[in-house]
Amino acid sequence: MIKREHIKQAVDAISERNPDIGYSLDEMLGMGLIETASGEDPRDGENFFFIFNGEKVLVNRVLFFNEGIVPVEQGLLIKYGELVKKQELQSGSGSAAYKEAFREIRIAGLRTAVLHEIDHALDHLRKRSETGPLMERRNKELIAFLEEVKKDGGPLEVGEDYPGVFYRGVVDGATPAYFMRFPVSMDSLMQVADMNVEFFHVRFVLNCLIRGVEGNLLACVAEGSILGLVFLALREEFFRKDLEIKYLATLRGKSWDIERPSFKPPRGVGTFLIAGVWLLWKNRMPKLKELVLDSELGARRFYDSLGFAARGFARYALREPKANLLRAIMSMSHHCPDLSRETVRETQKLIAKQIKRLRKKVKGDRDALERRAVIAFILECLKPEARDEFVEAACSSLIKYGAKIPESQEILQFSGQQASDEMKACVRHATGPDR
Repeated sequence: MIKREHIKQAVDAISERNPDIGYSLDEMLGMGLIETASGEDPRDGENFFFIFNGEKVLVNRVLFFNEGIVPVEQGLLIKYGELVKKQELQSGSGSAAYKEAFREIRIAGLRTAVLHEIDHALDHLRKRSETGPLMERRNKELIAFLEEVKKDGGPLEVGEDYPGVFYRGVVDGATPAYFMRFPVSMDSLMQVADMNVEFFHVRFVLNCLIRGVEGNLLACVAEGSILGLVFLALREEFFRKDLEIKYLATLRGKSWDIERPSFKPPRGVGTFLIAGVWLLWKNRMPKLKELVLDSELGARRFYDSLGFAARGFARYALREPKANLLRAIMSMSHHCPDLSRETVRETQKLIAKQIKRLRKKVKGDRDALERRAVIAFILECLKPEARDEFVEAACSSLIKYGAKIPESQEILQFSGQQASDEMKACVRHATGPDR
């Protein structure tokens, strides 16, 4: 639960970097305009909150436990920026339309928080004690870059040619999405400030830049919106190196304001991010042995559904991708012309294994659910935009094991409607009278 001393510590931290804002917040705290909650509201689920000028400010519980007062600082800065904008609009110098005014107020709050954090990062860079020509050059480049970010006011517009894009796939069934390096801009940082999810916040992103590990921070971006983030690391032990998913969060883990109009977070973002990491690992870092992570109790069911296996109490390693994850991987591979030969061969083997599983009889609801997932994956392999190697692997396995797979004829007929002329000939041969 957020206590008064937490708010006071956050105000003091803000004062060190911005005395004017800190002074105003300290005055509001003294006047009781900023206060702790009298009790936890059950509608807020697992999150904490405090009160700012009569408004409830949610603080993600996991982020608070991991980062201390950082999310409290962010909440205070956002609400302070909103308050200043409200006063400006009430004075008659801003928009009178309610919806536009609401948007201006929210943007002003988020921008205040981001500018504060950028100034904090710039101050750190200018005081950095490390010396040497390379470090000095990088510091100058980062300072110039962040100064430009402060001036940036445009929306985040990501396409296939955008720098840092690795793969394109889909989320929420059919929404095009990009797996890419985090695109640092004013808009993207404001989106992070608004996400209020586990592990990730504006200071974390800027610290990645300062530490030179910004390439480890990856995002799922769809229609200009950041839907999820993942941070990768290298885990070394016992003379081996593994690729570790250090942190992962999506909008489904966001702390939602109960007074905000309902918004349904897109589905499949977590799977999309894992699929992107898998392709990145297999295609660009094949020398790393395993894909590993430490899972919280609440996320174990999700990771188990993708093919991760437990290693002790909290550690998980990807044993073999299951159908739902493979479908996301396959969707990305449609738009990835530079897959390595090793990745193609391994994917072909995974396709064959999944089709072999269709020979088993369904014995319960769980088996039926897994079977539907496998069929959806196979249909993804047979889409017109799929790579020829994967279409051929799927068709050949369906032909080989078709006698024991009740759905094989229907799947092949579907693929015949979707496939290229060459594959249509293959399908006609497989489904003809000689079969």
